[in-house]
Amino acid sequence: MELSTPAVTLPPWQDLSLHEQVSQLVVFHLSHDIARSPDVAAYLRKYPVGAVFAGGEVIEDGTNRFEAVRALVDRCQAVSRVPLLVGADLENGCGDVLPGLTPLPWPMALGAANDVDLARRYGEVTALEGARGGINWALAPMADLNLHPLSSNVGTRAFGDRAEHVLPLLKAFCRGLRAQGMADCAKTFPGDGSDYRDQHLTTTLNQLDRADWEASYGSVFQGLIDDGVESIMIAHIGMPAFQERNAHDGYDPATLSREIITGLLKERMGFKGLVLSDAFGMGGLLSHGDLTESAVKAFACGMDMVLWPGERFVDRVMEELRSGRIPMSRLEDALARIWRMKARYAVTSRDPGEEATIRAEAVAAETAAKSLTLLWNRGETLPLRPERDRRVLLLGITPYDKAYARFEILRDELGRRGFLVEMNRHLTPEGLAAMEGDFDRILVCLERQFHRPLGPMDLFGEDARNLWSCSCAGWQKMVVVGFGSPYLVPWYFPQVPAAVNAYSAVPAAQHAVAAALCGEATFPGMSPVVYENRFGVSDLSAWRTP
Repeated sequence: MELSTPAVTLPPWQDLSLHEQVSQLVVFHLSHDIARSPDVAAYLRKYPVGAVFAGGEVIEDGTNRFEAVRALVDRCQAVSRVPLLVGADLENGCGDVLPGLTPLPWPMALGAANDVDLARRYGEVTALEGARGGINWALAPMADLNLHPLSSNVGTRAFGDRAEHVLPLLKAFCRGLRAQGMADCAKTFPGDGSDYRDQHLTTTLNQLDRADWEASYGSVFQGLIDDGVESIMIAHIGMPAFQERNAHDGYDPATLSREIITGLLKERMGFKGLVLSDAFGMGGLLSHGDLTESAVKAFACGMDMVLWPGERFVDRVMEELRSGRIPMSRLEDALARIWRMKARYAVTSRDPGEEATIRAEAVAAETAAKSLTLLWNRGETLPLRPERDRRVLLLGITPYDKAYARFEILRDELGRRGFLVEMNRHLTPEGLAAMEGDFDRILVCLERQFHRPLGPMDLFGEDARNLWSCSCAGWQKMVVVGFGSPYLVPWYFPQVPAAVNAYSAVPAAQHAVAAALCGEATFPGMSPVVYENRFGVSDLSAWRTP
Protein backbone atom coordinates (compact mmCIF):
# COMPACT_ATOMS: atom_id res chain seq x y z
CA MET A 1 0.00 0.00 0.00
CA GLU A 2 1.42 3.37 -0.98
CA LEU A 3 2.33 5.90 1.64
CA SER A 4 1.17 9.51 1.54
CA THR A 5 2.25 11.92 -1.17
CA PRO A 6 2.81 15.66 -0.59
CA ALA A 7 -0.44 17.59 -1.08
CA VAL A 8 0.08 21.09 0.34
CA THR A 9 2.88 23.41 1.39
CA LEU A 10 3.52 24.36 5.01
CA PRO A 11 4.31 28.08 5.20
CA PRO A 12 6.89 29.23 7.79
CA TRP A 13 5.16 30.14 11.00
CA GLN A 14 7.16 33.38 11.06
CA ASP A 15 5.12 34.55 8.04
CA LEU A 16 1.86 34.42 9.98
CA SER A 17 0.26 37.29 11.87
CA LEU A 18 0.26 37.15 15.66
CA HIS A 19 -3.42 36.24 15.58
CA GLU A 20 -2.72 33.36 13.19
CA GLN A 21 0.26 32.20 15.24
CA VAL A 22 -1.68 32.06 18.51
CA SER A 23 -4.60 30.35 16.76
CA GLN A 24 -2.25 27.51 15.90
CA LEU A 25 -2.24 26.59 19.61
CA VAL A 26 -5.95 25.73 19.44
CA VAL A 27 -7.69 22.41 18.81
CA PHE A 28 -11.42 22.81 18.09
CA HIS A 29 -14.04 20.08 17.74
CA LEU A 30 -14.88 19.33 14.13
CA SER A 31 -18.56 18.58 14.70
CA HIS A 32 -19.32 20.56 17.87
CA ASP A 33 -17.61 23.77 16.72
CA ILE A 34 -16.87 23.90 13.00
CA ALA A 35 -19.68 21.81 11.50
CA ARG A 36 -22.31 23.97 13.21
CA SER A 37 -21.10 27.06 11.38
CA PRO A 38 -23.12 27.92 8.25
CA ASP A 39 -19.86 28.94 6.53
CA VAL A 40 -16.83 26.74 7.28
CA ALA A 41 -14.46 29.01 5.35
CA ALA A 42 -15.57 32.10 7.26
CA TYR A 43 -15.30 30.25 10.58
CA LEU A 44 -11.72 29.17 9.87
CA ARG A 45 -10.76 32.65 8.76
CA LYS A 46 -12.02 33.95 12.09
CA TYR A 47 -10.48 31.04 14.00
CA PRO A 48 -7.50 29.75 11.95
CA VAL A 49 -6.89 26.91 14.39
CA GLY A 50 -3.94 24.56 14.29
CA ALA A 51 -5.89 21.33 14.67
CA VAL A 52 -9.36 19.84 14.81
CA PHE A 53 -10.71 16.88 16.76
CA ALA A 54 -12.78 14.48 14.67
CA GLY A 55 -15.05 11.55 15.36
CA GLY A 56 -16.61 10.54 18.66
CA GLU A 57 -14.77 10.83 21.93
CA VAL A 58 -13.64 7.75 23.79
CA ILE A 59 -16.28 8.72 26.31
CA GLU A 60 -19.03 8.15 23.72
CA ASP A 61 -19.56 6.24 20.50
CA GLY A 62 -19.06 8.00 17.20
CA THR A 63 -22.19 9.13 15.34
CA ASN A 64 -20.92 10.25 11.92
CA ARG A 65 -19.74 7.70 9.39
CA PHE A 66 -16.13 8.05 8.30
CA GLU A 67 -17.13 9.26 4.81
CA ALA A 68 -18.95 12.26 6.30
CA VAL A 69 -16.03 13.03 8.58
CA ARG A 70 -13.60 12.81 5.64
CA ALA A 71 -15.75 15.16 3.54
CA LEU A 72 -15.80 17.79 6.30
CA VAL A 73 -12.07 17.40 6.96
CA ASP A 74 -11.37 17.91 3.26
CA ARG A 75 -13.45 21.10 3.27
CA CYS A 76 -11.50 22.41 6.26
CA GLN A 77 -8.12 21.54 4.75
CA ALA A 78 -9.08 23.21 1.45
CA VAL A 79 -9.76 26.58 3.09
CA SER A 80 -7.00 26.53 5.73
CA ARG A 81 -3.91 28.59 4.98
CA VAL A 82 -1.92 26.27 7.23
CA PRO A 83 -2.49 22.49 6.93
CA LEU A 84 -4.46 21.14 9.86
CA LEU A 85 -3.59 18.38 12.25
CA VAL A 86 -6.72 16.22 12.49
CA GLY A 87 -6.87 14.19 15.69
CA ALA A 88 -9.14 11.41 16.89
CA ASP A 89 -9.17 8.97 19.81
CA LEU A 90 -8.14 5.93 17.78
CA GLU A 91 -7.27 3.83 20.83
CA ASN A 92 -8.90 0.63 19.56
CA GLY A 93 -8.70 1.33 15.89
CA CYS A 94 -11.29 3.42 14.10
CA GLY A 95 -14.67 1.73 14.16
CA ASP A 96 -15.96 2.87 17.55
CA VAL A 97 -15.30 6.56 16.80
CA LEU A 98 -15.69 6.52 13.00
CA PRO A 99 -18.60 4.19 12.17
CA GLY A 100 -18.15 2.23 9.00
CA LEU A 101 -14.57 1.32 9.88
CA THR A 102 -13.22 -1.52 12.05
CA PRO A 103 -13.42 -1.64 15.86
CA LEU A 104 -10.32 -3.45 17.08
CA PRO A 105 -10.26 -5.23 20.46
CA TRP A 106 -9.34 -2.77 23.20
CA PRO A 107 -5.60 -2.44 23.93
CA MET A 108 -5.71 -4.69 26.98
CA ALA A 109 -6.31 -7.50 24.50
CA LEU A 110 -2.94 -6.62 22.94
CA GLY A 111 -1.45 -6.87 26.41
CA ALA A 112 -2.93 -10.34 26.77
CA ALA A 113 -1.73 -11.41 23.31
CA ASN A 114 1.75 -10.07 24.19
CA ASP A 115 2.86 -10.07 20.54
CA VAL A 116 5.08 -7.13 19.56
CA ASP A 117 4.69 -7.72 15.82
CA LEU A 118 0.91 -7.80 16.22
CA ALA A 119 1.03 -4.52 18.15
CA ARG A 120 2.97 -2.93 15.28
CA ARG A 121 0.41 -4.14 12.73
CA TYR A 122 -2.40 -2.94 15.03
CA GLY A 123 -0.84 0.52 14.80
CA GLU A 124 -0.42 0.28 11.04
CA VAL A 125 -4.03 -0.60 10.31
CA THR A 126 -5.20 2.11 12.71
CA ALA A 127 -3.25 4.65 10.67
CA LEU A 128 -4.43 3.28 7.34
CA GLU A 129 -8.10 3.15 8.25
CA GLY A 130 -7.86 6.50 10.02
CA ALA A 131 -6.64 8.05 6.78
CA ARG A 132 -9.92 6.99 5.19
CA GLY A 133 -11.57 9.48 7.58
CA GLY A 134 -8.98 12.19 6.99
CA ILE A 135 -7.23 11.64 10.33
CA ASN A 136 -3.48 12.29 10.55
CA TRP A 137 -3.03 12.35 14.35
CA ALA A 138 -4.03 9.43 16.56
CA LEU A 139 -4.67 10.61 20.12
CA ALA A 140 -3.38 7.21 21.15
CA PRO A 141 -2.00 5.08 22.66
CA MET A 142 -2.99 5.25 26.29
CA ALA A 143 0.37 4.73 28.02
CA ASP A 144 -1.26 4.65 31.44
CA LEU A 145 -1.15 1.60 33.69
CA ASN A 146 -4.21 -0.13 35.09
CA LEU A 147 -2.98 -0.16 38.68
CA HIS A 148 -6.32 0.31 40.43
CA PRO A 149 -8.85 -2.38 39.48
CA LEU A 150 -11.73 0.11 39.70
CA SER A 151 -10.02 2.82 37.63
CA SER A 152 -12.88 4.72 35.97
CA ASN A 153 -10.85 6.26 33.18
CA VAL A 154 -8.35 3.54 32.23
CA GLY A 155 -9.55 -0.05 32.40
CA THR A 156 -9.09 -1.91 29.13
CA ARG A 157 -7.83 1.22 27.39
CA ALA A 158 -4.47 0.33 28.96
CA PHE A 159 -2.22 -2.49 27.71
CA GLY A 160 -1.69 -3.75 31.26
CA ASP A 161 -0.28 -2.79 34.65
CA ARG A 162 3.49 -3.39 34.41
CA ALA A 163 5.95 -1.11 32.64
CA GLU A 164 8.24 -3.91 31.49
CA HIS A 165 5.29 -5.70 29.89
CA VAL A 166 3.51 -2.82 28.17
CA LEU A 167 6.47 -0.73 26.95
CA PRO A 168 7.57 -3.01 24.07
CA LEU A 169 3.95 -3.23 22.90
CA LEU A 170 3.45 0.53 23.13
CA LYS A 171 6.62 1.20 21.17
CA ALA A 172 5.55 -1.23 18.45
CA PHE A 173 2.07 0.29 18.23
CA CYS A 174 3.52 3.80 17.90
CA ARG A 175 6.03 2.70 15.29
CA GLY A 176 3.20 1.17 13.29
CA LEU A 177 1.27 4.44 13.36
CA ARG A 178 4.24 6.54 12.33
CA ALA A 179 5.33 4.13 9.59
CA GLN A 180 1.97 4.63 7.89
CA GLY A 181 2.05 8.41 8.11
CA MET A 182 0.09 9.09 11.30
CA ALA A 183 1.36 11.02 14.31
CA ASP A 184 1.06 9.31 17.68
CA CYS A 185 0.18 10.77 21.09
CA ALA A 186 1.06 8.98 24.33
CA LYS A 187 -1.43 9.77 27.05
CA THR A 188 -2.16 10.74 29.77
CA PHE A 189 0.94 12.18 31.45
CA PRO A 190 1.96 11.93 34.27
CA GLY A 191 -0.07 8.73 34.47
CA ASP A 192 -3.67 7.72 35.13
CA GLY A 193 -4.94 4.45 36.58
CA SER A 194 -3.78 4.49 40.19
CA ASP A 195 -6.88 6.42 41.33
CA TYR A 196 -10.32 4.87 40.92
CA ARG A 197 -11.87 8.29 40.27
CA ASP A 198 -12.36 9.85 36.82
CA GLN A 199 -10.66 13.08 35.76
CA HIS A 200 -13.75 13.84 33.68
CA LEU A 201 -15.46 14.44 37.02
CA THR A 202 -12.74 15.75 39.34
CA THR A 203 -9.01 16.31 39.63
CA THR A 204 -7.63 12.87 40.40
CA LEU A 205 -4.25 12.03 41.93
CA ASN A 206 -1.28 9.89 41.07
CA GLN A 207 0.01 9.30 44.58
CA LEU A 208 3.02 7.10 43.83
CA ASP A 209 6.26 8.31 45.36
CA ARG A 210 9.08 9.27 43.03
CA ALA A 211 10.79 5.90 43.07
CA ASP A 212 7.62 3.97 42.26
CA TRP A 213 6.56 6.52 39.63
CA GLU A 214 9.94 6.31 37.90
CA ALA A 215 9.75 2.50 37.91
CA SER A 216 6.25 2.49 36.41
CA TYR A 217 4.74 5.47 34.59
CA GLY A 218 8.04 7.29 34.32
CA SER A 219 9.69 4.27 32.74
CA VAL A 220 6.91 3.94 30.17
CA PHE A 221 6.81 7.58 29.13
CA GLN A 222 10.61 7.90 29.08
CA GLY A 223 10.84 4.80 26.92
CA LEU A 224 8.35 6.24 24.44
CA ILE A 225 10.16 9.59 24.41
CA ASP A 226 13.45 7.89 23.69
CA ASP A 227 11.76 5.91 20.91
CA GLY A 228 10.51 9.02 19.13
CA VAL A 229 6.89 9.53 20.18
CA GLU A 230 5.61 12.67 18.43
CA SER A 231 3.26 14.08 21.06
CA ILE A 232 2.19 13.59 24.67
CA MET A 233 -1.16 14.48 26.24
CA ILE A 234 -1.22 16.05 29.71
CA ALA A 235 -3.93 14.93 32.14
CA HIS A 236 -6.04 16.69 34.75
CA ILE A 237 -4.19 14.72 37.41
CA GLY A 238 -2.24 16.01 40.38
CA MET A 239 1.01 14.34 41.45
CA PRO A 240 2.18 15.19 44.98
CA ALA A 241 5.61 13.62 44.44
CA PHE A 242 6.51 16.38 41.98
CA GLN A 243 4.23 19.28 43.00
CA GLU A 244 3.77 21.72 45.84
CA ARG A 245 0.32 22.12 47.36
CA ASN A 246 -1.80 24.92 45.97
CA ALA A 247 -3.54 27.70 47.91
CA HIS A 248 -6.56 25.49 48.54
CA ASP A 249 -4.43 22.81 50.19
CA GLY A 250 -4.77 20.53 47.19
CA TYR A 251 -2.88 19.94 43.96
CA ASP A 252 -3.33 21.60 40.61
CA PRO A 253 -3.97 19.29 37.69
CA ALA A 254 -0.86 18.61 35.63
CA THR A 255 -2.45 20.66 32.84
CA LEU A 256 -1.91 23.77 35.00
CA SER A 257 1.46 22.78 36.46
CA ARG A 258 4.75 24.25 35.29
CA GLU A 259 6.45 21.69 37.54
CA ILE A 260 4.95 18.82 35.53
CA ILE A 261 4.81 20.19 31.96
CA THR A 262 8.07 22.11 31.77
CA GLY A 263 10.10 20.97 34.77
CA LEU A 264 9.45 17.22 34.55
CA LEU A 265 8.41 16.45 30.96
CA LYS A 266 10.28 18.97 28.85
CA GLU A 267 13.41 19.56 30.91
CA ARG A 268 14.07 16.53 33.09
CA MET A 269 12.76 13.91 30.62
CA GLY A 270 13.96 15.81 27.56
CA PHE A 271 10.76 15.67 25.51
CA LYS A 272 11.16 17.70 22.31
CA GLY A 273 7.79 16.87 20.72
CA LEU A 274 4.38 18.50 20.91
CA VAL A 275 2.63 18.75 24.29
CA LEU A 276 -1.16 18.62 24.10
CA SER A 277 -3.68 19.12 26.89
CA ASP A 278 -6.50 16.77 27.62
CA ALA A 279 -9.95 18.24 26.90
CA PHE A 280 -10.72 21.47 28.75
CA GLY A 281 -14.36 20.55 29.18
CA MET A 282 -13.57 18.07 31.95
CA GLY A 283 -14.36 18.42 35.64
CA GLY A 284 -10.77 17.83 36.63
CA LEU A 285 -9.92 21.16 34.98
CA LEU A 286 -13.13 23.19 35.31
CA SER A 287 -13.10 22.97 39.11
CA HIS A 288 -9.98 25.17 39.09
CA GLY A 289 -11.54 28.31 37.60
CA ASP A 290 -12.61 29.88 34.32
CA LEU A 291 -11.98 27.63 31.33
CA THR A 292 -10.31 30.25 29.14
CA GLU A 293 -8.13 31.65 31.91
CA SER A 294 -7.04 28.14 32.80
CA ALA A 295 -6.14 27.54 29.15
CA VAL A 296 -4.00 30.68 29.16
CA LYS A 297 -2.27 29.47 32.33
CA ALA A 298 -1.69 26.05 30.75
CA PHE A 299 0.01 27.69 27.77
CA ALA A 300 2.18 29.81 30.07
CA CYS A 301 3.19 26.64 31.98
CA GLY A 302 4.47 24.98 28.79
CA MET A 303 1.43 23.55 26.97
CA ASP A 304 1.87 23.72 23.18
CA MET A 305 -1.70 23.00 22.06
CA VAL A 306 -4.94 23.16 24.04
CA LEU A 307 -7.90 20.89 23.38
CA TRP A 308 -11.10 22.99 23.36
CA PRO A 309 -9.85 26.15 25.15
CA GLY A 310 -12.86 28.31 24.26
CA GLU A 311 -13.17 31.05 21.63
CA ARG A 312 -11.76 33.82 23.88
CA PHE A 313 -8.44 32.02 24.28
CA VAL A 314 -6.62 33.56 21.32
CA ASP A 315 -7.43 37.16 22.29
CA ARG A 316 -6.39 36.54 25.89
CA VAL A 317 -3.07 34.95 24.93
CA MET A 318 -2.33 37.85 22.58
CA GLU A 319 -2.97 40.27 25.48
CA GLU A 320 -0.56 38.34 27.71
CA LEU A 321 2.12 38.23 25.01
CA ARG A 322 1.85 41.92 24.17
CA SER A 323 2.02 42.86 27.84
CA GLY A 324 5.11 40.71 28.37
CA ARG A 325 3.44 38.66 31.10
CA ILE A 326 4.02 35.64 28.88
CA PRO A 327 7.32 35.89 26.96
CA MET A 328 7.32 35.56 23.17
CA SER A 329 9.83 32.73 23.58
CA ARG A 330 6.98 30.58 24.97
CA LEU A 331 4.99 31.08 21.75
CA GLU A 332 8.06 30.44 19.61
CA ASP A 333 8.76 27.16 21.44
CA ALA A 334 5.19 25.98 20.96
CA LEU A 335 5.11 26.90 17.27
CA ALA A 336 8.43 25.20 16.59
CA ARG A 337 7.09 21.97 18.11
CA ILE A 338 3.78 22.22 16.24
CA TRP A 339 5.56 22.93 12.94
CA ARG A 340 7.87 19.94 13.30
CA MET A 341 4.87 17.65 13.59
CA LYS A 342 2.89 19.37 10.85
CA ALA A 343 5.82 19.08 8.47
CA ARG A 344 5.78 15.30 8.95
CA TYR A 345 2.07 14.54 9.07
CA ALA A 346 -0.19 17.44 8.05
CA VAL A 347 1.01 18.13 4.50
CA THR A 348 -0.07 14.84 2.95
CA SER A 349 -3.36 13.48 1.72
CA ARG A 350 -4.44 9.94 0.85
CA ASP A 351 -7.29 7.48 0.91
CA PRO A 352 -6.03 3.89 1.27
CA GLY A 353 -9.47 2.58 0.32
CA GLU A 354 -11.10 -0.74 1.14
CA GLU A 355 -7.77 -2.57 1.38
CA ALA A 356 -7.12 -0.77 4.67
CA THR A 357 -10.34 -2.13 6.14
CA ILE A 358 -9.58 -5.66 4.93
CA ARG A 359 -6.25 -5.50 6.72
CA ALA A 360 -7.84 -4.03 9.85
CA GLU A 361 -10.42 -6.80 10.02
CA ALA A 362 -7.64 -9.41 9.84
CA VAL A 363 -5.73 -7.72 12.67
CA ALA A 364 -8.92 -7.49 14.75
CA ALA A 365 -9.51 -11.22 14.35
CA GLU A 366 -5.90 -12.12 15.18
CA THR A 367 -5.82 -9.85 18.24
CA ALA A 368 -9.07 -11.27 19.57
CA ALA A 369 -7.95 -14.89 19.06
CA LYS A 370 -4.50 -14.42 20.61
CA SER A 371 -5.81 -12.51 23.64
CA LEU A 372 -8.26 -15.11 24.97
CA THR A 373 -7.15 -16.08 28.46
CA LEU A 374 -8.36 -19.24 30.19
CA LEU A 375 -8.61 -18.46 33.90
CA TRP A 376 -9.63 -22.00 34.83
CA ASN A 377 -11.41 -25.07 33.44
CA ARG A 378 -12.51 -27.51 36.10
CA GLY A 379 -13.73 -30.98 35.36
CA GLU A 380 -13.24 -30.69 31.60
CA THR A 381 -16.16 -28.27 31.29
CA LEU A 382 -14.64 -26.90 28.10
CA PRO A 383 -14.91 -27.37 25.24
CA LEU A 384 -18.66 -27.11 24.95
CA ARG A 385 -20.25 -29.96 22.97
CA PRO A 386 -23.69 -29.91 21.36
CA GLU A 387 -24.41 -33.48 22.41
CA ARG A 388 -23.83 -32.59 26.07
CA ASP A 389 -24.47 -28.82 26.30
CA ARG A 390 -27.12 -28.41 23.61
CA ARG A 391 -29.53 -26.07 25.42
CA VAL A 392 -27.66 -22.86 26.36
CA LEU A 393 -28.89 -19.80 28.25
CA LEU A 394 -26.75 -16.84 27.23
CA LEU A 395 -27.06 -14.43 30.13
CA GLY A 396 -25.74 -10.97 29.32
CA ILE A 397 -24.62 -8.88 32.28
CA THR A 398 -23.67 -5.40 31.06
CA PRO A 399 -24.91 -1.82 31.43
CA TYR A 400 -23.89 -1.10 27.82
CA ASP A 401 -26.64 -1.74 25.27
CA LYS A 402 -24.19 -1.94 22.37
CA ALA A 403 -22.26 -4.74 24.09
CA TYR A 404 -25.45 -6.71 24.74
CA ALA A 405 -26.43 -6.35 21.09
CA ARG A 406 -23.02 -7.70 20.08
CA PHE A 407 -23.66 -10.86 22.13
CA GLU A 408 -26.12 -11.78 19.38
CA ILE A 409 -23.07 -12.58 17.26
CA LEU A 410 -21.93 -15.13 19.86
CA ARG A 411 -25.47 -16.51 20.07
CA ASP A 412 -25.63 -16.98 16.31
CA GLU A 413 -22.14 -18.50 16.13
CA LEU A 414 -23.08 -21.08 18.75
CA GLY A 415 -26.35 -21.74 16.97
CA ARG A 416 -24.46 -22.39 13.76
CA ARG A 417 -22.48 -25.06 15.63
CA GLY A 418 -25.57 -26.96 16.75
CA PHE A 419 -26.49 -25.33 20.07
CA LEU A 420 -29.95 -24.04 20.93
CA VAL A 421 -29.28 -20.64 22.50
CA GLU A 422 -31.69 -18.33 24.30
CA MET A 423 -30.60 -14.82 25.35
CA ASN A 424 -31.67 -13.04 28.50
CA ARG A 425 -30.44 -9.95 30.29
CA HIS A 426 -32.32 -9.46 33.56
CA LEU A 427 -33.12 -12.33 35.92
CA THR A 428 -33.99 -12.48 39.58
CA PRO A 429 -32.59 -15.30 41.73
CA GLU A 430 -36.05 -16.85 41.71
CA GLY A 431 -36.34 -16.48 37.94
CA LEU A 432 -32.97 -18.08 37.27
CA ALA A 433 -33.74 -20.92 39.68
CA ALA A 434 -36.99 -21.57 37.84
CA MET A 435 -35.26 -21.61 34.44
CA GLU A 436 -32.14 -23.54 35.41
CA GLY A 437 -33.62 -26.95 34.66
CA ASP A 438 -34.48 -25.92 31.09
CA PHE A 439 -30.81 -25.55 30.12
CA ASP A 440 -27.75 -27.75 29.96
CA ARG A 441 -25.32 -24.85 30.18
CA ILE A 442 -25.50 -21.21 31.31
CA LEU A 443 -23.08 -18.93 29.46
CA VAL A 444 -22.59 -15.69 31.37
CA CYS A 445 -21.28 -12.84 29.21
CA LEU A 446 -19.95 -10.26 31.67
CA GLU A 447 -19.05 -6.85 30.24
CA ARG A 448 -18.00 -3.65 31.99
CA GLN A 449 -15.99 -1.01 30.15
CA PHE A 450 -14.80 2.47 31.14
CA HIS A 451 -17.28 5.33 30.59
CA ARG A 452 -20.18 3.05 29.66
CA PRO A 453 -21.56 4.31 31.98
CA LEU A 454 -19.36 6.78 33.87
CA GLY A 455 -18.19 5.52 37.23
CA PRO A 456 -15.80 3.00 38.79
CA MET A 457 -15.25 -0.23 36.87
CA ASP A 458 -17.70 -2.32 38.82
CA LEU A 459 -21.32 -3.32 38.28
CA PHE A 460 -24.22 -1.49 39.91
CA GLY A 461 -28.00 -1.56 40.13
CA GLU A 462 -29.74 -4.09 37.90
CA ASP A 463 -26.43 -5.55 36.74
CA ALA A 464 -25.31 -6.11 40.32
CA ARG A 465 -28.65 -7.84 40.96
CA ASN A 466 -27.89 -10.11 38.01
CA LEU A 467 -24.58 -11.03 39.63
CA TRP A 468 -26.44 -11.87 42.80
CA SER A 469 -28.85 -14.04 40.86
CA CYS A 470 -25.96 -16.00 39.39
CA SER A 471 -24.57 -16.76 42.84
CA CYS A 472 -27.95 -18.03 44.02
CA ALA A 473 -28.82 -20.45 41.25
CA GLY A 474 -27.36 -22.30 38.32
CA TRP A 475 -23.70 -21.61 38.97
CA GLN A 476 -22.78 -25.31 38.68
CA LYS A 477 -23.69 -25.09 34.98
CA MET A 478 -21.97 -21.78 34.28
CA VAL A 479 -19.18 -20.80 31.95
CA VAL A 480 -18.32 -17.13 32.40
CA VAL A 481 -16.61 -14.96 29.80
CA GLY A 482 -15.36 -11.51 30.78
CA PHE A 483 -15.65 -9.11 27.86
CA GLY A 484 -14.24 -6.08 29.72
CA SER A 485 -12.50 -5.53 33.05
CA PRO A 486 -10.18 -8.49 33.78
CA TYR A 487 -11.01 -8.36 37.49
CA LEU A 488 -14.75 -8.98 37.54
CA VAL A 489 -14.74 -12.67 36.67
CA PRO A 490 -12.37 -13.77 39.47
CA TRP A 491 -14.04 -11.36 41.90
CA TYR A 492 -17.60 -12.50 41.39
CA PHE A 493 -17.46 -16.01 39.89
CA PRO A 494 -14.69 -17.94 41.69
CA GLN A 495 -16.98 -20.97 42.12
CA VAL A 496 -18.04 -21.59 38.50
CA PRO A 497 -16.60 -24.53 36.52
CA ALA A 498 -14.90 -22.51 33.76
CA ALA A 499 -13.94 -18.89 33.21
CA VAL A 500 -12.33 -16.91 30.40
CA ASN A 501 -11.27 -13.30 29.85
CA ALA A 502 -11.69 -11.74 26.38
CA TYR A 503 -11.19 -8.03 27.37
CA SER A 504 -13.44 -6.62 24.65
CA ALA A 505 -16.93 -7.15 23.25
CA VAL A 506 -16.20 -6.06 19.67
CA PRO A 507 -17.44 -8.38 16.90
CA ALA A 508 -14.02 -9.98 16.40
CA ALA A 509 -14.00 -11.01 20.07
CA GLN A 510 -17.42 -12.64 19.75
CA HIS A 511 -16.23 -14.80 16.86
CA ALA A 512 -13.01 -15.72 18.65
CA VAL A 513 -14.82 -16.70 21.85
CA ALA A 514 -17.26 -18.92 19.98
CA ALA A 515 -14.44 -20.82 18.27
CA ALA A 516 -12.44 -21.30 21.48
CA LEU A 517 -15.42 -22.34 23.62
CA CYS A 518 -16.18 -25.05 21.08
CA GLY A 519 -12.63 -26.39 20.97
CA GLU A 520 -11.79 -25.09 17.50
CA ALA A 521 -9.09 -22.81 18.92
CA THR A 522 -7.01 -22.53 22.06
CA PHE A 523 -6.80 -19.86 24.76
CA PRO A 524 -3.26 -18.52 24.17
CA GLY A 525 -3.53 -15.25 26.11
CA MET A 526 -1.74 -14.30 29.31
CA SER A 527 -3.19 -12.12 32.02
CA PRO A 528 -2.22 -8.49 31.29
CA VAL A 529 -2.67 -7.59 34.97
CA VAL A 530 -1.19 -9.06 38.11
CA TYR A 531 -3.95 -9.65 40.63
CA GLU A 532 -1.61 -8.73 43.46
CA ASN A 533 0.13 -5.52 42.41
CA ARG A 534 2.44 -3.63 44.76
CA PHE A 535 1.59 -0.26 43.18
CA GLY A 536 -2.17 -0.57 43.69
CA VAL A 537 -3.88 1.53 46.33
CA SER A 538 -5.95 -1.48 47.39
CA ASP A 539 -4.82 -4.87 48.64
CA LEU A 540 -5.54 -7.23 45.75
CA SER A 541 -4.44 -10.41 47.48
CA ALA A 542 -8.02 -11.44 48.19
CA TRP A 543 -8.88 -11.10 44.49
CA ARG A 544 -6.19 -13.43 43.19
CA THR A 545 -7.33 -15.70 40.38
CA PRO A 546 -8.29 -19.12 41.86
